[in-house]
Amino acid sequence: MAPASLRRAARQAPPADARTALAAARTLRDPIRLFEWQIQQRTRGSDRRRTATAALAQMVATSEEFYELYRNSQQQRRELERNQRRLDRLARQTLRASDLERARIAHQIHDTAAQSMVSAFRFLDTARAFVATHPGESIDGYLESSSDRLVTAIKEVRAVLADLVPSGLEELGLAQAIRHRMQSLAAESGIEMTLEGILPRLDDWVEQALYGMSAEALTNAVRHSHAKTIRTELKIIKSRAVITVHDDGHGFDPAAAERRRAGGGLGLLGITRQARWLGGAASVRSRVGSGTIVRISIPIARHAGTRAGYSGAGTEDDRSAKDGESKA
Repeated sequence: MAPASLRRAARQAPPADARTALAAARTLRDPIRLFEWQIQQRTRGSDRRRTATAALAQMVATSEEFYELYRNSQQQRRELERNQRRLDRLARQTLRASDLERARIAHQIHDTAAQSMVSAFRFLDTARAFVATHPGESIDGYLESSSDRLVTAIKEVRAVLADLVPSGLEELGLAQAIRHRMQSLAAESGIEMTLEGILPRLDDWVEQALYGMSAEALTNAVRHSHAKTIRTELKIIKSRAVITVHDDGHGFDPAAAERRRAGGGLGLLGITRQARWLGGAASVRSRVGSGTIVRISIPIARHAGTRAGYSGAGTEDDRSAKDGESKA
């Protein structure tokens, strides 16, 4: 310690009694005791420095822990915000899809059954007016035309109901409902269609959604692919229900189709969204001149519900071994 520092420390130190001052003087005069005193002071300084270093290290570690907690909380907050935005987007998509579906059904009823019933009413009204002005004359022609229109309206209403509640879906399962739909499309288009495989029973609303996605894929293939054959496969792969629709049509560019549908819509984009809502995924593989493959996959265990008959042990191989190919 410098002499000035010693003098300053002496001036600032409290007055000491004579005995303490004498002991300190003796210590300073004795080289051995002075050396021991210096070692003792250095040891105390080292202890204080170690204590201060440990405290500083603890403070740094605590600060790092707090910073890590802050980073985790910020990450969780951002994840919650992303999830909230995703939920909001899904809610808007669901509402829009519901509105579009209601509008589609309303237009379908208006353009088919409603028109047929209006036509039947007009024939009956004409028959009533004819009877009033021509008593005793036959109105069988008007009645027959009215009957034909009413029969047509009944068929059209049943067709709408079949779209809403597919024939055989609740009683016989998804495979039978898809087979019935393929039979109808094959009769209308002349395209050869086959169905392979089977799936376990799932919740009613899930089977309804899977049927809707499959029917949409089949309808798209019939309308746009110019295919000669369409093959649908139902499989279990790694505890997931997988529906695949293959066609040998002209194919298309999926990227270009996605850009055209960037503003929303139904079709393949709707299939992808519905599969995502079910916790699964849908993909479209196509190339101009090479046909199209639409693949829908959802987890089975999540949607088994109260349905019986699925143990989780089914695989693609043992299913395909049991189920042969059937013509639609």
